[in-house]
Amino acid sequence: MVMTRFMKLFLSLAAVSCHCGLAQELQVSYTTELQSDFKQGSNWVNLLRLDFTHSLGKHTTLQAATISTARTRSESLADDFQTFSNIEEENHPLALATLGVQQQFGHSSLFFGIRNLNEDYFTSPATSLFTNSSCGIFPTLAADYQIANYPVASVGLHYELQFTRWSLQASVYNGKGYYRFAGKENVFRFCPQQDGILSITSLNYQQHGSKYHVGFALHSGMYMDYEEGTPENTEKERRKIIWGYAEQRLAPGLHALLQGSFQSGASRGCKSYAGAGLTWQCGKTEGGLFTDYARFSPSYEWASEFTWKIPCSGNGFIQPTLHFIQQAGAHYLIGLLRFSYVLPTT
Repeated sequence: MVMTRFMKLFLSLAAVSCHCGLAQELQVSYTTELQSDFKQGSNWVNLLRLDFTHSLGKHTTLQAATISTARTRSESLADDFQTFSNIEEENHPLALATLGVQQQFGHSSLFFGIRNLNEDYFTSPATSLFTNSSCGIFPTLAADYQIANYPVASVGLHYELQFTRWSLQASVYNGKGYYRFAGKENVFRFCPQQDGILSITSLNYQQHGSKYHVGFALHSGMYMDYEEGTPENTEKERRKIIWGYAEQRLAPGLHALLQGSFQSGASRGCKSYAGAGLTWQCGKTEGGLFTDYARFSPSYEWASEFTWKIPCSGNGFIQPTLHFIQQAGAHYLIGLLRFSYVLPTT
């Protein structure tokens, strides 16, 4: 029933985009994923995303994006800390990813409105290849706070300064993310006194096919208490998170990926994280091998991934992936088969 509603929503929104004459401003992308634990468990996960842009003037753009998520299994196949699939979420018929106005000033741009961190941070080519969530945002930041991280968003201000090799990103968000359109916990809520504030900055450099990133974040608000095992057990405290990651070009089509992050003063949650991997291109296909270690207060987790991305149908790709997850007293082997397609605009 859920999947039927999801596909009806997908087809109706695609039809609306064609009949409204917004083909050049609206992009529709659909990602579906079959998961298996090679025993008796399986799951079917889906993500539909609509991106809309419209010029309001010479240097001003209206930006909007929505996401819809659906899955056939209410619980994940693995009780992992880092989340092996970066698209799997509870069933959300419609949620905002972005909604706001961006103004360009020479080398700078400023966005104000609804936004989430996944639009701007940890989105380099190598990190985007892998399907695990930690490559998309480090667990020292994502696992401890209910911030504007997929699939939720919040009111925010995002600034970018872009040069040929150097770039600077800086953002301020409401300290907690939401997905509802109405009610007390709506995505338009801005309440620093209760939710806190998240500020985040990243300095980036690229040269000869290599990319380097250094960043830090400051969060003043509620954080997860993993020692008690439930998100409801929280405390309010100001925390600092620092990170760095690099994509080092080793040869044409071959890159090494190194990541590291640390949270100061954390006695609970994820205190430190480190990851390393390789990505390589073979013709039009792309493969990757990645492993990471995350230290949590009650335990630790090793997570490894082997993935291969194969383009198909012009605007789509197929991506088989294997995940091996090791914890104290538990381990999981998960296989994914992901297919993604972007409807061509005319």
